[in-house]
Amino acid sequence: MRRTGLLLPIFGLLGAGPSGAADVDPTEFKASTAAVPYISAPAWSVVGSISPTFTDNALFTRDNRKSDIYYEPDVSVRLDGNLTNDLSYRLYARSQYEAFSREKDSNFAVARVGARLTENWDGWRFSAIYENRYDFDGIYRDLAFTSHDVMGSVARDFRVSNATFSPLLLLTYRFSDLAEARRWRFDAVLGIEVKLDPRWSIVSTPLFEAYWFTDGLNTGRRDQLYSADVGLKYNFASNVSLTTTVLYEARTSNVPLRRYRDVRIGPRLDFAF
Repeated sequence: MRRTGLLLPIFGLLGAGPSGAADVDPTEFKASTAAVPYISAPAWSVVGSISPTFTDNALFTRDNRKSDIYYEPDVSVRLDGNLTNDLSYRLYARSQYEAFSREKDSNFAVARVGARLTENWDGWRFSAIYENRYDFDGIYRDLAFTSHDVMGSVARDFRVSNATFSPLLLLTYRFSDLAEARRWRFDAVLGIEVKLDPRWSIVSTPLFEAYWFTDGLNTGRRDQLYSADVGLKYNFASNVSLTTTVLYEARTSNVPLRRYRDVRIGPRLDFAF
């Protein structure tokens, strides 16, 4: 039986925790810069980011707002391949955590394994995704709950002069051993990158998320999350970049205690090998 002492941080994570926006990275769904013939062998890669970030709402709550700095490593190991010229697959394992400097109650970690199948059709990319997710209390301290996420998405890139616009729509249902975690989620994301020269870009990822919780104490709960950001990106190489971003996030809900706003500022180092 799960220890009762874990319930408060679990509900804090589900109700007033930071956005799951980190779960939805538009670059994950961007078209590959080079076509991979379907007869080629699958390719391994390691992709990740490291980001120290300041937040003015470390507990991600409407009340008792506190500022803090947290550190977030996010690393994935991937196996990518093609079944046909238009049908690709990805198998992956991903580890991510947020470690706060002072507000240790906000520490959490996530580990997941998943698979994605993507069909390219006339410039559009349609994906079906399955993810087995493990959420931990603290930094991999105690297993809080496990989930099975089933997702469907559609994405495309549009290039206008030196700008690239990458809209993404994603729908998810979460099955979980914790009733309060079961929910539908809809994401609408727009990745924007405006190249200033071969190394410098202005980037932004405005997004909207909607949650419909279905079970347990969260039955009937409806949340909406709005996020806007702007950043300056520098490419050290094709596979290493540094982006400094200012982000504003606001969550609304029909449960008043689940409403909050947050400002986050910090650099993020992205890499792929």
